Amino acid sequence: MLSTTRRLTAAVCLAGAVACAATTPQSGERHHLTVLRPGDCIAEVSGDLHATLVPCGLPHAAEFSSIYVLPEGPWPGETEAMRKSRAWCADKMRVIPSKRHLVVATAVLPLENEWPKHRTAYCIAVPRKGELVGRVLK
Repeated sequence: MLSTTRRLTAAVCLAGAVACAATTPQSGERHHLTVLRPGDCIAEVSGDLHATLVPCGLPHAAEFSSIYVLPEGPWPGETEAMRKSRAWCADKMRVIPSKRHLVVATAVLPLENEWPKHRTAYCIAVPRKGELVGRVLK
């Protein structure tokens, strides 16, 4: 069974950053991942899946892109869930062409013990190294 801490660590290890954030977002506010909007810039994500938003002009850990609902069926396992999610996210993520070299697509996955009720993966653009400054998504 995958813990919440391990869920976030998996996204960090696979992509090199932590991430996620907001509704009608306000800088510095914390929001659950379910209310993210494309282009929200994220400073951090806590183990309870709440993210702190920051203005995109400041250094940040990630930028929210979209959600992906994994197919119904038995739990595919963390590796397969991440493979499917990253492939879908990378294909759908609208990165500004001049910034493609700066980011990779990854996802924050649902937990095995949440399956099958929760099958949503949260797609995020994370920096290949360091932090992001400015928008990377269209």
